[in-house]
Amino acid sequence: MRKGIVVLALALLAATVPLFAAPNPAVVSPAWLAEKLAAPGSIAILDARPSLKAYLEGHIPGAQPLVVENLRSSSGGVAATLYPWDTLHLAIHRLGLGPQTPVVVYAEESDVDATYVAVILRICGLSDVSILDGGFERWEAEKRPVTKERKLVPVSTDKLVPDSKALIPMSEVLAAVEKKSALLIDLRPPALYAAGHIPGAKSRFWMKDVVPVGQPNAGSFRNEAEIKAELEALGATKETPIIVYCTTGHQASEGFYTLKYRFNHPNVRIYNGSWLEWSITPGTPKEKDPAPATPPPPPAK
Repeated sequence: MRKGIVVLALALLAATVPLFAAPNPAVVSPAWLAEKLAAPGSIAILDARPSLKAYLEGHIPGAQPLVVENLRSSSGGVAATLYPWDTLHLAIHRLGLGPQTPVVVYAEESDVDATYVAVILRICGLSDVSILDGGFERWEAEKRPVTKERKLVPVSTDKLVPDSKALIPMSEVLAAVEKKSALLIDLRPPALYAAGHIPGAKSRFWMKDVVPVGQPNAGSFRNEAEIKAELEALGATKETPIIVYCTTGHQASEGFYTLKYRFNHPNVRIYNGSWLEWSITPGTPKEKDPAPATPPPPPAK
């Protein structure tokens, strides 16, 4: 009898309280985050704007700063190389975060500072990370609360299991280039792509995914259906292995975040060394776009 009561109680609990809540959306609106602020402690917020001064002058309530340059340094002559897993996990633990902690990252806009920090958190083992659409600028424009208040946060010790396969080393990029076994996407500005890129790579500047200045919701992500259609036209189908890169991995993080976490692409990897490593390594093939043809001189008068 007692056993039956226990089983019934557990069944009722399972029906009403899920063991693991579903992750939050990969991109959330200011209104969504404002609702979460009404329940203190329900979500961790990270300010990825590069200026500590800007954070100290005003931030979203409860936010802690974590910027791109907290996560990387030069290594073996390659600038802006991601720190080892142990170092990254230490940085995460000092923020009081664990693998199941819901986190929202914001920067000035929907930009590569936010995507880089969010990507690193995700591949370090955090399963529930979102980006604030439009960032701090949209938050302020909607007249939502900003504070200078800071609070002590206890550090965490939870075990984190990294997704090491998300990062692709140069040797595997080289093999993919030789075998033509993956779609390479270069997220740098077109001029940098034209000046030199990995052979076979397609150019798609990351800012194509953001609403441009002068339009409503400038600085927020563009319509998802439009972005997805453009990526598929580039060859980024679910069946195609994809490698994204840029100069340092910073801009490539936007393409990686969009493909993997917004569109659930099953096989996309980010080349952390990117062009800074590729361009100085002897023997790696490089391509340049041909220079535009010189126009003929005007006819003599």
